[in-house]
Amino acid sequence: MVLTGCTAVDQPQEAHEDAAPSDAGVPRGPYDIAAVATDTRGEILDAEPLHTLLPEVANAAAEAHRVTYRSTSGIDGRPTEVTGAVFIPNGQAPAGGWPIVSFAHGTTGVASQCGPSQHSDLLGQASRIASLLNAGFAVAATDYEGLGAGGGHPYLEPITAAFNTIDMVRAAKNIDASLSNQWAALGISQGGQAAWAAAEAATDYGDGLELVGSVAIAPAADLSPITDGEPPWDLDVFQIALLPYVIAGYQAIEPTASFDDYLRGSLANGFGMVEQCVGTAWFGTALALLTSSPEDIGPFTEAAADGIRDWLTSTALPLDRAEVPLLVLYGDRDTVVPAPWIDRAIERACTGGTEVDARLIAGADHFSIGRAEESNTWLRERFAGAPAESTCPQ
Repeated sequence: MVLTGCTAVDQPQEAHEDAAPSDAGVPRGPYDIAAVATDTRGEILDAEPLHTLLPEVANAAAEAHRVTYRSTSGIDGRPTEVTGAVFIPNGQAPAGGWPIVSFAHGTTGVASQCGPSQHSDLLGQASRIASLLNAGFAVAATDYEGLGAGGGHPYLEPITAAFNTIDMVRAAKNIDASLSNQWAALGISQGGQAAWAAAEAATDYGDGLELVGSVAIAPAADLSPITDGEPPWDLDVFQIALLPYVIAGYQAIEPTASFDDYLRGSLANGFGMVEQCVGTAWFGTALALLTSSPEDIGPFTEAAADGIRDWLTSTALPLDRAEVPLLVLYGDRDTVVPAPWIDRAIERACTGGTEVDARLIAGADHFSIGRAEESNTWLRERFAGAPAESTCPQ
């Protein structure tokens, strides 16, 4: 989630605190997962070469394609069209084909033009993708539903993100049938949530593919603490900057929700952030924040507060036990997704039986974790079949 941040507040959390994931599995919305069509998931609807890329990616990729592929809504189970990109590394593929890393990006915005595959700089994702290519992985990078193929983007809806991440692997194999059947997920912030959720959903939804593990970096695993307290919420400037995206995500599952229930004055309608991509909206965001007042911040009704709080609580990870190892990298100075929030999600995952290797990075904030070689090494070990370490209490 490439955002400015929010305050690290370690407040008690009533929901999920001691609960392990349900034995019933990941909730999929008001539909039967068995009824979701399986033969079209990952189907290529359109494809074209990506010619204009930053040199670090262009030099690392033997091939690059922008694709539109078939996936599934995690809200209602309907088939969807999603865009993304497939990158094939240079060199000779190993026996069995290049292993695939499904890369889930951090927040780039919620508008339809904010899919990284539409931009030559991949909206800030280029360095990580180049690192994966240079490490010997094919990269399947989803834009997520609504970012590139039209329609609304269900921001932070974890099941949709998981389905998009998994189906992106199928799309990559449809572009290059010689790619390995083994894959891993890696995501950062919003993408960290997606990679974590994909690990949980893969047992039911990832049939025909072999997931070896997931890497979640600064994952937005549980943002429900931003709604702690009675309305109006006492938010600082960074939390206010995060709120429009969260409201937009809530609107995807509750269309009657209105920005007017949460923001007024110069902040009304998300102060323009939901219509632009991250990186281009900073001036308008700063101006709106400078000219706002505490009275512009809601929620202004208890119903509005309860609705978004219930949604964030219901989507908080973990939702199920992951059958594969999970590496979580996060910083002790992160003020976007504070370490105590991630700690609680990790504790619940461990209690539910997921094998977690949690690594708290001293001095790192949300944007400075890095550790590309560390995560690439972990991925190589998983593809090689080496057992993963776990920091969960035994």
